[in-house]
Amino acid sequence: MKKIGLLTFHFPINYGAVLQTYGLYSFLKNNGYDIEIVNYYPDEHMRRYNYYHKPGSVREMIYYIVKTVFITDHLLRKKRFRTFSASHFKLTKRYREVEDIPFNYDCILTGSDQVFNFEYPDNLIYFQPFPKKENQKKIAYAPSFGVSEFSENLKKLIREYVVDFDAISCRENDGAAFLSEIVGKPVPQVLDPVFLLNKEEWSLLCPKRLIKEDYIFIYDLDGKKSLIDIAKAINKNNNKLVILSSDPISKIRNEYNDVDVFINSAGVETYVNLIKYASAVVTDAFHGTAFSLIFQRPFYTYIALEKTASRITSLLTNLGLENRIVHKETPLSEIKEVDEISFADMTKLYEQINDSKSYLINALYE
Repeated sequence: MKKIGLLTFHFPINYGAVLQTYGLYSFLKNNGYDIEIVNYYPDEHMRRYNYYHKPGSVREMIYYIVKTVFITDHLLRKKRFRTFSASHFKLTKRYREVEDIPFNYDCILTGSDQVFNFEYPDNLIYFQPFPKKENQKKIAYAPSFGVSEFSENLKKLIREYVVDFDAISCRENDGAAFLSEIVGKPVPQVLDPVFLLNKEEWSLLCPKRLIKEDYIFIYDLDGKKSLIDIAKAINKNNNKLVILSSDPISKIRNEYNDVDVFINSAGVETYVNLIKYASAVVTDAFHGTAFSLIFQRPFYTYIALEKTASRITSLLTNLGLENRIVHKETPLSEIKEVDEISFADMTKLYEQINDSKSYLINALYE
């Protein structure tokens, strides 16, 4: 049995980060691999996800003071994330320095999410910048650069690292093309790890419906009022509007005053549950989109930040579902009501899921 050390974003209090880790970890464990997560996160990683940061202005100081009202919810959400990880993942001890990690594995696997994002210098570890041991493999499954433009400088920075991989793939089309230029051979575009598990496997996390009434679920990262406007536009049946957001200031400002249920302390299981049983989903998040596809829930994805939209547009364009994308300039009158949203033939998605699974298994065997 091959022993695999997984390098990925497993630690943030972030639904997408933890769920993509769960998808990749569970898929490999279910296929008989001995896998553990390399529990690497330096202090800089921790600071990046702190509830408070050093204020750079009086306005930021006031912002943090106001946020204190919701500190209990934040701590509860954090506890729920840590409980989930402890229950589902096999972790090494914590490492703060790359040099301290022994990497005694048959295969070191760089996982998904924006692990190839060079805006953060502490992401270098995900390029596996250390010599391979005898008969050891380096594999990258569905990493993302988190950008839509690729510079010559970035190419120079990563060239010496990526050519050392035995198998490398990417989550987005443009990132795969960029890597292909560097390594001089085709680099496949594969799906995010959440797609490695089917809806029945994900349903094990949420066997019981939490909200009895019909509802439209809104998952907000940056969209704010635009998401609520879209939800109202498709809500012909007057369903409840349920929003999950970690931004308490918008709640205080009454930006969510049109929603019926506001949630900001949900754990991982609740997040999956709210998507699975929704009448429809409105989100600006990649993983909100991904789980809508997995559970085949009617959805719209709003592009709140164009610079980080490539992973969403790449996914939906490949599936022929561009009509689910809402841009800032899209008139609300063009958005169909819930009952009129239908899923296209999902054969393309299932083909891509099978191709992604085959890529990963073959990479581990070859």
